[in-house]
Amino acid sequence: MSVGGHIVLAVEDDPRNAALLEAVLRGTEHDLHLTSSLAEARAWLAGNAADTILLDRHLGDGDGLSLIPEIRANPANHAAHVVLVSASVMDVDRADALAAGCDAFLPKPVRIRELLAEVGR
Repeated sequence: MSVGGHIVLAVEDDPRNAALLEAVLRGTEHDLHLTSSLAEARAWLAGNAADTILLDRHLGDGDGLSLIPEIRANPANHAAHVVLVSASVMDVDRADALAAGCDAFLPKPVRIRELLAEVGR
């Protein structure tokens, strides 16, 4: 974790995908916070601000896109760069993500260079 670095919240319920995000982002200038559910993400966002939010679509407690209106309504997080990271990769899934207010869409499996590029935006 870096002090004063770029703050990244990752909402990912698959342990393998979470481990990949952690392996890629830990030790960089990014301060990574991992949550595994919408409930955990809501609790974290209630008291913290993120520069980038990596959001899985299909979570155990709901659709990740349902979190977007809450993110955009929160003054501390409304300007966060929100990236949907999903295994649902049809054109309609990408369109749904952008229509819901995501800034970008990354298909799973995630390509590390693309991930780092989105987090760096």
